[in-house]
Amino acid sequence: MKFIDSVIDEMHKVTWPTFNENVRDTTIVLLTSAFFGLFLGGVDWLLQQGITFLSN
Repeated sequence: MKFIDSVIDEMHKVTWPTFNENVRDTTIVLLTSAFFGLFLGGVDWLLQQGITFLSN
């Protein structure tokens, strides 16, 4: 029981983010993921085109 009580005490000390902070952070993560996905997809496509060109 002492462990559970200490966990509960620590959880009361946590500063939870607000709704607006969550929305902002989620938006940043989604935009960053989309950017890197498109960037890496473009690099992959260019390399594929280059290898196909060189192999012909």
